[in-house]
Amino acid sequence: MPARRTHRPTFRWTHSAAWLSVLSVLAVVGLCAVSGFMLWQMRLDAARRSEITSHSLIQVLGRDIARNIELYDLSLRAVVDGMKRPDVADLSPELRHMLLFDRAATALGYGSIVVLDAVGNVVTSSQSAIPPAFNSADREYFRYFATHADDELHVSPPSISRLSGQWVIMLSRRISNPDGSFAGVVAGAIFLDYFRGLFTAAGADHAGTVTLYGPGGTVAMREPFDPRQIGTSVADTESYQEILKAKSGSFVGPAMLGEGNRHFAFAHIGDYPLQLSAAVPPGEIYADWQRKALGLGSVVLCLCGVTVLLTWLFGRELTQRRRAEEATAELNVELAQLATTDALTGLANRRRFDEVLGQEWRRSVRSQQPLSLLILDADCFKGFNDRYGHQQGDEALKLIARSIEAATDDSHDIACRIGGEEFAVVLPDTDIKGALVVADRIRDAVAGWKVPHEASPHGVLTVSCGLAQIPMTPAVDPAALVTAADKALYEAKRLGRDRVSVAGLRALHLRLASVQ
Repeated sequence: MPARRTHRPTFRWTHSAAWLSVLSVLAVVGLCAVSGFMLWQMRLDAARRSEITSHSLIQVLGRDIARNIELYDLSLRAVVDGMKRPDVADLSPELRHMLLFDRAATALGYGSIVVLDAVGNVVTSSQSAIPPAFNSADREYFRYFATHADDELHVSPPSISRLSGQWVIMLSRRISNPDGSFAGVVAGAIFLDYFRGLFTAAGADHAGTVTLYGPGGTVAMREPFDPRQIGTSVADTESYQEILKAKSGSFVGPAMLGEGNRHFAFAHIGDYPLQLSAAVPPGEIYADWQRKALGLGSVVLCLCGVTVLLTWLFGRELTQRRRAEEATAELNVELAQLATTDALTGLANRRRFDEVLGQEWRRSVRSQQPLSLLILDADCFKGFNDRYGHQQGDEALKLIARSIEAATDDSHDIACRIGGEEFAVVLPDTDIKGALVVADRIRDAVAGWKVPHEASPHGVLTVSCGLAQIPMTPAVDPAALVTAADKALYEAKRLGRDRVSVAGLRALHLRLASVQ
């Protein structure tokens, strides 16, 4: 363990200069920390504003689309109910047209509503009293109802209308005979340009990329608009699969069409197989923040630079006066370290161990606070040296030392190599439970390296540990405490090694779990 510095500076102004440097550094660090915190908060605010904007846009668009689909569905239901009346078929085409179709069926953005019979021929249409002559038996929605006894609204993926030649989403309902058999389909179209108008009116062009997905993950509308992407399926993309997991939310994922990651905000539209998402590239979210951060960061760095420069100029004036004193003090520290440090492992040596143990023993007796001592020994170490050589043996000792350092607090505990493959750890103000925690950590750390050791019954390098603690173990002097810990160590060896034995206890193999 490194020796503590005991040198006291001669001149009072040396302390003043040191404190000035510390305060200057603290001022710089504080300024940077406050600025960094402000910039981080500004970044979080930018992300939060973007997310709120995206969610608000998605909610507004989702409500509008759901409401319009619901209104259009009312027209489809009216047609289905009308077709169930037996006297409707006997009416003239003009009266039947007036009875079945209300004005909502001709609203802006809606295509024609058509009634198809059981073989797919058009029976009547909202466009005119005289229906166009064509067959839609091959359409997805017709095939669906021909094979499914489903009375709910069916939403089809985007397709090109045969009547208008435009991209549409078809909404349809089944017409059933009184016995429940298939009698036809009522189908109505919503032009995709209608959704484009909604996106534009809601300001979707300022919220990254806003996308409406039809059934099966087909792109129905996208802003910025690209006609080549309409009808493209993104069902197999990672981000679309994430959208399907919840009704609404946000996440960061790869772009569905394009490169890079996006911040997604999404929501499902009612109970329909439609989803909306707003995807914003990180660069757009933080563009304004980056400009502000660059300006504020430049000012802060300039202020910090001036502070550091002034401190350095002042410190340089004092450096020459302190140099001889500091050189002497450093030399003394190095000599003290050499005198109390084990050259191989870097731990405190036997001399330092005896000194520290005596000090801590006297303090423990005076204050009646517990003092624990661990004596550790590498298991079957002679066999290790004989089998692998002394160079590998030295490496094993270094590994044990590093394990001890990792399991102890160097500001409180004192780790030492007291001879050969034997180590000691002095644990001031530590009771038996705390000492067992440290001992088991060291033992587990050494075994965890899994260094091969054919001469050991465990097959890997391990250590055994003896633990003694006052006042639980009577010790009239430090040597008696060492003797008690040594006896516990021999007991751990006798019981099979790679274990912890406690002086004064009959339980000979205590684990960390037994004291938790």
